[in-house]
Amino acid sequence: MKKGLFQYIGDSFKILFNNRVLLFAGLMEVLLMGVALLMVLGGAAGGPRAGIFSVILLVAVMGLIASFMLAGKIHMTKKVYDPDEEEPVEVGDYFEGMKHFGLKIFGGSMFLIVCSLLVFVPLIFILARTGSVFLIIIAVFALVAVLIFVTLWDTILVVDDIDVASAFGDSISFVKANFWIVLGLNIFASLITTGDILDPSGLIGNGQEVGVGNAMDLSILYQWIINIFGPIGWLISMLMLIVLSVIATMVFVDLYMDRRDRYGSFS
Repeated sequence: MKKGLFQYIGDSFKILFNNRVLLFAGLMEVLLMGVALLMVLGGAAGGPRAGIFSVILLVAVMGLIASFMLAGKIHMTKKVYDPDEEEPVEVGDYFEGMKHFGLKIFGGSMFLIVCSLLVFVPLIFILARTGSVFLIIIAVFALVAVLIFVTLWDTILVVDDIDVASAFGDSISFVKANFWIVLGLNIFASLITTGDILDPSGLIGNGQEVGVGNAMDLSILYQWIINIFGPIGWLISMLMLIVLSVIATMVFVDLYMDRRDRYGSFS
């Protein structure tokens, strides 16, 4: 019988409990987020103002690091769900995934960012000059819809070990056949990670780019915890995020591998 939204979520928690080594990936992402947060706080405290070139360079470097981290996390997760995998998942699998897929994910991410900027930024600028709020809203929703259709490209790239172009195409085909559950899992991922509906990996932004500003982009769940518990709320949030950032990736890997194995290739 086809699994539903809550089954994928519940199964991910059970599988993580039996494969706690996956938490290594969550720890690495939270450490990266901590570094970004310190940069934000340092800037707010009156540090030297960086020029536009320095900001772009910083975003590119952190995007590269985050892409490699995401590659390692997906590769580890894929091994857990692979029925043909005989060896238990290890920390070494994280670095193996980084080695084989990190540059591919970074390249695909940059392609997605550039395409989005080239198409939608001029479009929204033109619409803004017309003064039509309705058309601007339509354009924003169109961007969201496009990004949702390619939301599994990085997962598919690593799981199936294919090229970037094929991963985008397969993601579109898969989401067309499973739109509502993909949308539901994106919403779930946004609630338990950084509030980014377009990014299953949670800690990094659309297309996997990382900006230091993203470190402050916590979902309402963590904002609520911090508001209640104060400074100790940050510690509680980081511990939760180590677990939930992994869960946010696991549900998509499980969804794709489960439905691919049931119904065949979505190419």
